[in-house]
Parts: sequence; structure tokens; C-alpha cells
Amino acid sequence: MSQIKLHLGCGKSALPGHMGVDISPQPGVSVVCDLSSRPWPFADSSVERCVLFNLLEHLPDTILVMEELWRVTKPGGIVHIQVPYYNSAGAFQDPTHVKFFTERTFEYFTVDGATELSHYNYYSHARFEIERLDFYQRSFLKRLPRRVQIFLGHHLATIQSLDVVLRTIKSFRL
Repeated sequence: MSQIKLHLGCGKSALPGHMGVDISPQPGVSVVCDLSSRPWPFADSSVERCVLFNLLEHLPDTILVMEELWRVTKPGGIVHIQVPYYNSAGAFQDPTHVKFFTERTFEYFTVDGATELSHYNYYSHARFEIERLDFYQRSFLKRLPRRVQIFLGHHLATIQSLDVVLRTIKSFRL
């Protein structure tokens, strides 16, 4: 049985080995779907990997999207997200951006008690483990301690975007 890998919001070119999903019927799009509405046209726990590169900031309901990602991914499935950092120029240059993200945003979807913010997550049943969280920024800044990178990102807008890898968790109690 083949593994289903989705490139959500792929535009004209899906990643190799991934099924392209977009709202616009273009070459490279296998499934035309409005990702801001549910349900998405994929079975529960059927997807091994979902990639969202520069998509999530365009969708009005982050919780809806995260719940659909959780629903369609298998237990242990991977969700790879890239978004502009909340105070970067790229976050505000595009008038279609409606949501903004920090290094703490995805803590909301962690298992209760895993992070400081996870005890507020009762509006959603979607749960993920944060496997990796990286910043896109000038290369010389990457040599600085992480706390300094975050400080500079908040105060001097040195972080352009976030690269987050989440692992789907389905064995927990609400």
C-alpha cells in the first residue's frame, strides 16, 4: 500500500512524491479543495505526511486547519509547516495573509502539560508533538544562542519565517 503524502497549497508545482492540493485548478494540482472548509476529501488517518509551505497564513481558521491535519494524518504522521514570522516584512507584504505566527503558536496543539500554553488548548482536540522548530534568518545569526535569536527576532525583526515539523499524536485523553 502506497503512502499518501500531501502538498497542501501547492500552487503550480507539488513536491516530488506528493499529491498536490490547492483551491485553484492548475497544472500540478491533483485535488482541488478549499482548505478553509471541512471536511477535506481525505479519509481519517490516511495520510503519512502533509506539507504546508507558505499556506497557513492565508487561511482564516488555524484551529480548523490543524484539526483537519490531525484528522487526516496517521498516528505518528508528519505535518511540515513553513510560515512567515509574525513581525517579519514578509508577514505583512502580502495582503492575503490573515494569520501571524510565533515560535509559541504551535504549543497550543501539544498534549496538555507539555508546554506552558497547552492548558489553554480545550478549543481543539488536535494534538501534535513539536519535533523541530527552526528559524529562517541571516546565517550569521544562527550561530547565536537560541534565546538571543528569539530576542533579536522579537525586537529587531531578524527572523523571516518559521519551519515547524509536527508529529501527530492520537493516543491521549481529553
